[in-house]
Amino acid sequence: MKKVFAILHEPASYTVDRNQAVYDKMGVDYCYIKSSSLAKSNVAGNESSALSDLSFIGLFKRIREILKTYDIVIVNGYNGIVFQLLFFINLFYGRVIGIDSDTQLSIPASLPKRLIKKIYLNFVFRNKNVYGLPGGTKTHKDLFRYFGMPENRIFLMPMMIDNSKYNDTMFRIKSLSPFKFLFVGRLIECKNLNLMIDAFIDFNNEYPYSELHIVGNGELENSIKLSYKKHPAVKFLGALYGDQLSLYYRNCHVLILASTSEQWGLVVNEAMAGGLPTIVSDKVGARYDLVEDGVTGFVFHSTDKKELTECMKKVSSSDKYSYYSENAYNLMHTYWNYDLYRKCLEKFIKSV
Repeated sequence: MKKVFAILHEPASYTVDRNQAVYDKMGVDYCYIKSSSLAKSNVAGNESSALSDLSFIGLFKRIREILKTYDIVIVNGYNGIVFQLLFFINLFYGRVIGIDSDTQLSIPASLPKRLIKKIYLNFVFRNKNVYGLPGGTKTHKDLFRYFGMPENRIFLMPMMIDNSKYNDTMFRIKSLSPFKFLFVGRLIECKNLNLMIDAFIDFNNEYPYSELHIVGNGELENSIKLSYKKHPAVKFLGALYGDQLSLYYRNCHVLILASTSEQWGLVVNEAMAGGLPTIVSDKVGARYDLVEDGVTGFVFHSTDKKELTECMKKVSSSDKYSYYSENAYNLMHTYWNYDLYRKCLEKFIKSV
C-alpha cells in the first residue's frame, strides 16, 4: 500500500470538508502551508503543522521527513518556497510528486515573463517524478500539456465541495417573482461588478419584478454601494458564511459570476449543488466542466454587457427555469461529487 501525504495551501471550508470525506477515510495524511483561511471554515485546521510557521531550516527538515516517510506527495500549486524545496530535495529521493492545481493555462503577454515561465515550468513538468493533478478537464489540463508534461502523467483531480450541504435547497417550489439573481464573492476588480450590475439594471428596466443580491465584501464595497444607491433592486448583504450563506442560495434563483479572471469559482459548485442555474463569463474556469450553455446555465463574453442581459432573460424564462435548475442539481449530485474525486485519487495512486 502506497503511503500518501498532501501539502495543502490552507484550511478553507471546502478543503476541510474534502479531507474529512476522502483523505481521512483513505488514510491520506496532510498538513497546511498556512494556518488560516479567508474562505471560512467551521472546523479548525491542523494549525500546529502549518509550514509557514517554520524557519527555513525547520521547513527543510519537515519536507525531508515527509519525503523519507511517504511514497507519494500531493502539493497545492507549483510556485513558492514550499514547492521549490520539495522539488529540489526530491531529486535525491525520487518520490512521486502530484501538483494539485486549479490554474488555467495562461501565457504572459510580456516576452521576459513568458520565457521565464516556460523555462521554469518545462524544467518542473518534464521531471519524470512530477505528475499533474488539474482541477478541471479543459484549460486546467492544458496548462500541464502546454509546458511539457506527457499525457500519461496528467490525472483529473476535480475541484469539489460537499454537495450534501445543499441537498435541501433544490426542491423548493417557489414563486419566480421577484426573480432573484445572486452574486457571492469578494468585491474586487476582477469580479467585473460594474458590468454585472449594469446588465442587471437593463434587465430590471424591462422586468421590474427582479432583484440582484450581492453577498461579500472587499476593497470596492464602498464605491460600488455609492454608485448604485439609487437602485433599490440591487441589494448588498455583506459577507455571509455557513448557514447564512446557504439561506441565500435557498432563496435566490440564479448565480452570476461575471469575472474577467477566475481560475475556477467554487461558488458555481455551491449554487449548482443547490439547484441554481449559473450565468458565468467565458473567463471562469468552472464553465468548462459545470456550465453547459442552455442546459445547466449560460456563458457570456466577459466584456459583453448586452449578452449578459440576454442570458438573464433566457434563464428567467418561466417555462425553462425548472429545466435548468434540475440539470444543475443533477450534475452535481450524480456526477461531480466526492465519489468522482475518490475515484480520480485512487486512479492516480494506482497508476503511479
